[in-house]
Amino acid sequence: MSQMRITDTFQKVKRPGRTQKQGKPAQIAAKTSQAPAQSTSDAAVLQRQTDIQLLKQFDLNPDYGPSIGITRLERWERAEKFGLTPPEDVRDLIVQHTEDEEYTHCLWNDYKQML
Repeated sequence: MSQMRITDTFQKVKRPGRTQKQGKPAQIAAKTSQAPAQSTSDAAVLQRQTDIQLLKQFDLNPDYGPSIGITRLERWERAEKFGLTPPEDVRDLIVQHTEDEEYTHCLWNDYKQML
């Protein structure tokens, strides 16, 4: 049995006016120009996820008292008032994002209606 190649059955079709490498630099340049914009938005999303994770850890830490029914900032201030030394990073995040409920309200905020 002789060895057949796929090109024996299917002929190579070349488009007229196009060489093999033509068009590829333009595609690479387009991807490169989009990459910084995507990486910037990806970095912002990653930073937000990291921030929310830190805030959730604060919510789940019982050392700073109950968190249901009050905002994170109120809980942080109450913990500081009682000398519990809550993390400054948490307060900074909350103050920086006062308009965003995902930052200001505790993890259990959606569940307080069930109580």
